[in-house]
Amino acid sequence: MSEEMKDEAAVAARFDGRPTVEIVFTGFGAMRADQFTWIGAELGYALSADEPYGRGQRRLLFTRDDSPAARQRVQAALERVQAAGSWSAVAQPWPGAVPHGPSAATDSPLIPPERAARAQRQVKAYEGWHPAQLISVCCVFAAGFFALAWAVRETVPATVGSCLVGLLCLAAAALGPRYTRRWHQENLRLLERYRRQQATQFPVPPPSPPPPPAGPHNDQMGS
Repeated sequence: MSEEMKDEAAVAARFDGRPTVEIVFTGFGAMRADQFTWIGAELGYALSADEPYGRGQRRLLFTRDDSPAARQRVQAALERVQAAGSWSAVAQPWPGAVPHGPSAATDSPLIPPERAARAQRQVKAYEGWHPAQLISVCCVFAAGFFALAWAVRETVPATVGSCLVGLLCLAAAALGPRYTRRWHQENLRLLERYRRQQATQFPVPPPSPPPPPAGPHNDQMGS
């Protein structure tokens, strides 16, 4: 087994059926957050939080989805991985999925699973903050740079530079919420495209019908 396959197996082993899973990254380890989010989703875990955790750390929290549809998707994912031999092989384009023909230049490119996982993390992060937080931070920094400009007012270059940075902070306070909302909408559209892509690639059968209600015949059979 290659090192990559061992690493993927170690990630999958973290999602071992427990109700919640907590993953804490330190330093450059956070670069693997997309991989954990993707494999966790394939194994039936929904991302419930993506948040800072201590100094230089980041924490992902996952909650197990016990719905019948989610359980079916897990089984289908495991069958695909077993057939392909690794998680990375499952992430590759499937036969016939690559756009071709006259419309190939205009078709939307395929979305890698880890790119969709990153969009999911960004959506979750957006849901956890309020635009007022960005405005407040930018205004505090702007006030600090304007105070610095006043303190060094006898030095023209430093004064001008501090004022320019302060103005940039005010511009960020004014435009930042609009930009983050647009960024959030783009992530939602990307996730919707990814869901349609996955439905085309890996159709999952609908949940089984509920059992018939208990009747006289069933009662007799059970007695």
